[in-house]
Amino acid sequence: MSVYDSMMMKNPKNCSLAFFTPSSTCDDVSNNISESFNHVVDPARSMPLVEMLETIRRRAMLRIEARKMKAMNHRGKFSLKAMEKVSEEQRKIRHCTIYPCGYEVFEVKEKNSSYKTKMVDRTCTCRKWEMSGLPCRHALKIISAKKRKQEDYMAACYLTSTWRKQYETPIKVVHGINFWKKTGDAEIIPPPTEPESSRGRKKIPKRIKGRNESPSKKKTKVRNESPSKVSRERRIIHCGRCGEGGHNARKCKNIGVPVQRPPKKKNVT
Repeated sequence: MSVYDSMMMKNPKNCSLAFFTPSSTCDDVSNNISESFNHVVDPARSMPLVEMLETIRRRAMLRIEARKMKAMNHRGKFSLKAMEKVSEEQRKIRHCTIYPCGYEVFEVKEKNSSYKTKMVDRTCTCRKWEMSGLPCRHALKIISAKKRKQEDYMAACYLTSTWRKQYETPIKVVHGINFWKKTGDAEIIPPPTEPESSRGRKKIPKRIKGRNESPSKKKTKVRNESPSKVSRERRIIHCGRCGEGGHNARKCKNIGVPVQRPPKKKNVT
């Protein structure tokens, strides 16, 4: 009950599929768009303001062009994502049984549950059809039994022609900084940059996540997977110079001691 009360204190229309309206034809409740954007702009975070905006703008131009070419090369009537979702639902119709209940109205039984599906209104009790604009497994069972086409019951927003229209208007070209008008104001000098290390790979600064975001995943340590193997944590290292345990050859203090290396193991054939 406390979970319900805390959720209702906020606006459930923005975070719960149960309160979504079918007008948007979208059943996605994740923040994949923002996460994808944050990942793409990571290299630009440490840049000055103008360079950061210009880097993001050019990356967006390349992304739009790549998506445009993908849409132009697609020959199907509907987009790839739409057909993938319909195919995934199509594999689940074997658990469904239909019962006619009047003109274009059916009762679809799936295991221990029953759903009312209206083919004319394109609605189903599960709400997947009206929320996403793509027929659910219950509607697909009726379409398959009546030998109809799936494409006749898919929303027009998933058409390939609509997909291509999204990328018809590109981002306009911006003149370089050398062609900008001089304002005469004082120039803001960027802070001095730290010297780049001559060795190692340059680390890209990551975005600091807020408290309300998902925490970073902790790597789980698997201990003693096999009884014949010793975990790395309990293993005692030995020095390759003096042979003593607890340190390696780099931190060996026994200078002048002859090198003592264990004999090589012979391969038993």
